[in-house]
Amino acid sequence: MTRTVLVTGGTGTLGNVVTRRFVEDGHRVAVTRRAPEEIEGLSDLTDRLTLVEADVTDEASVQAAVDNVAGRLGPIEVLAHLVGGWKGGEPVQEHSLETWDRMLGLNLRSAFLCSRAVLPAMQQGGWGRIVLVSARTARSGRSGQAGYAVAKAGVAVLAETIAEENRGSDITANVVAPSVIDTPANRNSMPGAVPSTWVPPADLAASVTFLASEEAGQLRGAWLPVFGSA
Repeated sequence: MTRTVLVTGGTGTLGNVVTRRFVEDGHRVAVTRRAPEEIEGLSDLTDRLTLVEADVTDEASVQAAVDNVAGRLGPIEVLAHLVGGWKGGEPVQEHSLETWDRMLGLNLRSAFLCSRAVLPAMQQGGWGRIVLVSARTARSGRSGQAGYAVAKAGVAVLAETIAEENRGSDITANVVAPSVIDTPANRNSMPGAVPSTWVPPADLAASVTFLASEEAGQLRGAWLPVFGSA
């Protein structure tokens, strides 16, 4: 069945792959962006995408984007929220407030704002899939990255809460929890690592699109580990 899908963070390495999967599956797909040049990786698909500019950490901007998509494609039935960011290297006693606020804003606040904005239409329509991105760091390997770990743990609790509040309906919220994703940025920042043990974006994208499917209706508040071979 064709659904209206909103992909936030769809212009990144993972987002490109996820967006392509949704388009290839025949869905009506909208992608958020902060600037026009961000869509370069999807330039061959622009005639099949709806592009909306949005700051997903800003309440008014998120609501405007959701209203924009609904007006052009119909009510959003799937949210794949891929926006996030990482910064580490600061133990708690040295952890800057700037890093803390940025990690919670980019990872957790954005997930909350986007989920909150799409839920009313899902509830009215009686069907919806929300897929958020947590991380292995939410449960282990947190040293030196408290802000990021707390934010990603919060994302998982947010999905669990949404699932609990929508029990008895066909609206679900789940998270994928990758370890390190094999992206050019990660390869550049960790030159001594072994990328073959990381998670290929295509594998993570398959998990995202599955959780957005009809078949995933019985998964509610799940934390799906996608750790590669590391």
